[in-house]
Amino acid sequence: MLTWIASFFRPAEPANKPADIEAGFKPKPLQTSTIASPTSRTHTVSAQAPLPFASRTVNFVYGVFALGRPTVIWTNAKYYFNSGSTYLSGTLSGRSARGLGAPASSSSRKSSSEPEMVELPIHNPRPTVATTSSQVSKYNTRLSPTPLPTPPVTPCPTGPYYTITDFIEYSPYKLRVNPYYQPLAAISEQWLDDHQVHPSARKRAAFEACNFGLLTAMCYPDADYERFRVLCDYINTLFAYDDLTDEGGLRKDGDGTRKASDIIMNAIAHPFTYETEFRCGQVFSSFWGRAIELGCSPGTQRRFLEYTDLYVQAVHEQVLHRARDNILPLDEFIRLRRDTGALKMCFAMGEFGLNVDIPDVVFECPQIRIMEDCANDVVVLSNDIYSYNIEQAQGDTCNIIEAAMKEKGLDVQGAMDYAGELVKGRIDLYTATKAQLPSWGPKVDADVQRYLRVCEDWMTGGFHWSLESKRYFGEQVATVKKTLCVEILPKEAPRGQIAIPDLDRAS
Repeated sequence: MLTWIASFFRPAEPANKPADIEAGFKPKPLQTSTIASPTSRTHTVSAQAPLPFASRTVNFVYGVFALGRPTVIWTNAKYYFNSGSTYLSGTLSGRSARGLGAPASSSSRKSSSEPEMVELPIHNPRPTVATTSSQVSKYNTRLSPTPLPTPPVTPCPTGPYYTITDFIEYSPYKLRVNPYYQPLAAISEQWLDDHQVHPSARKRAAFEACNFGLLTAMCYPDADYERFRVLCDYINTLFAYDDLTDEGGLRKDGDGTRKASDIIMNAIAHPFTYETEFRCGQVFSSFWGRAIELGCSPGTQRRFLEYTDLYVQAVHEQVLHRARDNILPLDEFIRLRRDTGALKMCFAMGEFGLNVDIPDVVFECPQIRIMEDCANDVVVLSNDIYSYNIEQAQGDTCNIIEAAMKEKGLDVQGAMDYAGELVKGRIDLYTATKAQLPSWGPKVDADVQRYLRVCEDWMTGGFHWSLESKRYFGEQVATVKKTLCVEILPKEAPRGQIAIPDLDRAS
């Protein structure tokens, strides 16, 4: 009975059967789709009819598609289901494939000998993979045709822009945040404000919008309450001095920077006795004196002083290069950047945050030195990528992007890609070297692993904070984080030198 009923719905037999049906089924080569551009929202395919393995009265389309979700093609004879892979097949005489719209009239159909060009919407294009009809799964339940959804589109910048590498996606190290982030971050901001480091209310508001407390929480997630407070003070102090030499009155003042460097070194060498009117010097003495009181191993203290000396000397050299508009060769720039970025200091403060006493022999190990340099490069070079837009607007050329453009003859996007590959290569080298570490005994090995986690937290924390804080992208930070597109800022007027009274009066 069912067979008899189904015969009413069976398509009529054509008068003349195609020769290939009479001779037996011989599958034809699969026709693949073509993509107009990487951002194309449609694939173009060729519908050819008749095919021997389809119903003999319908046109049959087959091809390769990159669809981001399961898709059913509505036809008058069959449904073919794309299960989320890259395969699609179906018959098309009942419905038009363009949007799965209304039935096509007989007059609008092309002859079976003339290929019909149709378009199908796609979502999240992926590289196409050729397949055969045997690899296509059929969805045999009769369903109503459902239009494919249009994916949301995030608008790109309207002006000139460049794209940045997605380091968060690439890095194998995951974000962690210190549970004492608040209220200690806010308390530390108030502490810095009480020392009147900020020259104006506007500068203070801009500084606090950067949320350096969040950076501290992301980079030192294992520090306890008291040590995390000192670390918050340290990071705020470091960026206050960094802003003074990068954007403030010392950005091109070699003599002033040298004087400030001497004060900073005296402040940490004699934190309990040294006095100065230079407010940055005062806050350096304050946080470092409390770090010593809480407990800081002799090795950590020695390394911190050594690395701080390297930092202030490198900053002074950078100021001189900036004043002369010098762009260093890449190798020289990277060596200098490892010290101007202050990451060596930050790693030493990580020892303090963990309250560990790691023997000097560990830091003399070649593998440890390679890993420290890799982590350092990852943080400072990715920071150059994130900060490039505001630096180029200010006319600052002390950046890996400027160095790459000059030495490699690249445009901005090419330099961004080059620097991005450098960062990814350093991440890979760090990971590979970690697997080759020697052993110094169970206790030291455990402390070394905790210390290396500080290096990893700095890499990861730097990525996330740069795309959360308003320091580099302002109010556009959420859009940049989502699209990785940065609209290039116009050049600003050159900055003039401004007086720093507390430095001028300092001894």
